[in-house]
Amino acid sequence: MLQAFRTHKRWMMFIAMIFIIPSFVVTGIYSYNRMSDSENDLATVGDTSITMMDFDNAKRQYLDNFRRQMGQSFKPNMLDTAEARASILAALISDRAISLEIASEYMNVGEADAINLVKQAPAFQRDGKFSTEAYQQFLNSMGKSDEQFVLELRRDLTRQMLLSAVSQTTQASNTVAQRIHDLLTEERTIRTFEIKPTAFLKSVSVTDAEAQSYYDQNKSLFAVPESVDIEYVVLSPESYKNIKASEDDIKTFYEQNLQRFSTPEERRASHILIAVNNEKTDADAKKEADEIYKQLQADPSKFAQLAKSKSADPGSARQGGDLGFFQKGMMVPEFDNAVFSGKKGDLIAPVKTQFGYHIIKIVDVKPAQAKPLKEVRAEIEALYQQQAAIRAFAEDAENFSNMVYEQSESLQPVAERFGLKIQTVKNVTRDFEDQLINPNVIEALYGFDVLEDKRNSNAIEVASNTLLSARVTAHHKQTVKTFDEVKGDIVATLKNQKATEAARAQGSADIAKLLDKKSASGKFGDKTVISRERPGAYAYEVVTAALRPDANKLPTYTGVQTQDGSYFVIEVQSSKKIEASPEQLAMRKAELAQLYSNPEQAAFISGLETKFGTQILKDEYKPGYQPTDEDIAP
Repeated sequence: MLQAFRTHKRWMMFIAMIFIIPSFVVTGIYSYNRMSDSENDLATVGDTSITMMDFDNAKRQYLDNFRRQMGQSFKPNMLDTAEARASILAALISDRAISLEIASEYMNVGEADAINLVKQAPAFQRDGKFSTEAYQQFLNSMGKSDEQFVLELRRDLTRQMLLSAVSQTTQASNTVAQRIHDLLTEERTIRTFEIKPTAFLKSVSVTDAEAQSYYDQNKSLFAVPESVDIEYVVLSPESYKNIKASEDDIKTFYEQNLQRFSTPEERRASHILIAVNNEKTDADAKKEADEIYKQLQADPSKFAQLAKSKSADPGSARQGGDLGFFQKGMMVPEFDNAVFSGKKGDLIAPVKTQFGYHIIKIVDVKPAQAKPLKEVRAEIEALYQQQAAIRAFAEDAENFSNMVYEQSESLQPVAERFGLKIQTVKNVTRDFEDQLINPNVIEALYGFDVLEDKRNSNAIEVASNTLLSARVTAHHKQTVKTFDEVKGDIVATLKNQKATEAARAQGSADIAKLLDKKSASGKFGDKTVISRERPGAYAYEVVTAALRPDANKLPTYTGVQTQDGSYFVIEVQSSKKIEASPEQLAMRKAELAQLYSNPEQAAFISGLETKFGTQILKDEYKPGYQPTDEDIAP
């Protein structure tokens, strides 16, 4: 697998680019804590732990992505379910297993390759050229620095390459590919005529008794649900946008967060791996590694030559043992410690890991480097404002909560105190929900104090660092529209139903006549050739109906009613199979392989989880968890 990864490295990087850059869903898959005995651990993968902090960060990232994608349809509580909780942890476990496999295989994407991909990403192109402004806007929207994004991109590219290497093994048979080709390309020569329901509207009628009966049997359709008109205020860090950083604030922030504005140290190393396996014992591998190390001490220039002929890592061996640049923590611990303990040019004596013995050469060192203050001033000002706003919110949250409770007859005092805008919404039903008016707010609105006494609701946390208080200004009880109010709509509905039924009856009668070689009511249009792949102007239902009759029993007549109520009478004249060219068959096989690759990758990841060993430590995060009476007892 590692060999396939390295052989197709550049091609696979472009494939990975399709998935990563457009979606901008970037996760750091190496950032985990190897040793943790905390009670907050949710799961273990190998000798690593997944903590509650890992879970909260992942959940927050999912919510941020959903918020950007769904806009007004986003609901802050959409992941507050047992199923979502189990799914998020399952994804973290999968990512951790992939991380461990990447580390064990010494896979790494170089910084230069990642930067090159960023510069080629369509999202950052303006007039055919890379736009620094577009890229910086993206970084600002994500709250990331250039170095942080490139590092995360390198990590995600490596992950995608590993999974792409798995999908390359997926195969589809010629038989299945041929069958799919036949189904999609079989051509039928047809003629049709359409019977529209509108042609029958004048001839159908609806009596008052029919309309009244429909109303009596479907009163729930005409119910106007209970609703309230409300006003509300929101306190969040957004309420403190006017906070500005002084020059001293900027300098202090820069000095205290210097690491954030620094590029971490990177080292480039080469290695020769002498593996311990069924053919070679630990003692034999150690002896061979010591001998090679002595040869290199005598003549370091032979390192690349010996790596090509002796190393058990075929990918790096072809490159003379070169592993490229990597940061601390991206390799297995023993290897990592050896590389980052030496200095440029050092030849390190054999280091034992789970894979065998490594002779390591430190080729180059890129020291950690901090950006000057003037380059990061804008970023610091934004970060300072963000953090200061959160601090100000935290300081005022309790006062806000107390004030809406103590002065519960109006929201005006709290709005004036904190400079908030009172917003209004009408017709808020018990099922109403948007980004802020979530189920917790609805529950409060329909509670006795708010609904009957017209008091402010308590301060409700509707999102992270976001408090809302609402009050009811008007209460509209559930009603049912009278028959007279909806009679016109009912009559129109029933007439459409009758017209649709008449169109179907006419079509069925016409088909019977045509099969009996008699004249039908409609006139066929010009003949046309259709297939599932090339339906032309016809609806899906028409194409499916035309391809349903036995090809050996043509010509024949059939019909189908489409979703809009029109009935199509179809004359199926002939059928023709299209021979697949070698290129078309290869394309079908590739499409099927892509379809099959998802379960293949899922099986591969499941195998990694088994390989490293996984355990979910808290029952409530397991799939299918059902709370017991003890769990929900007060």
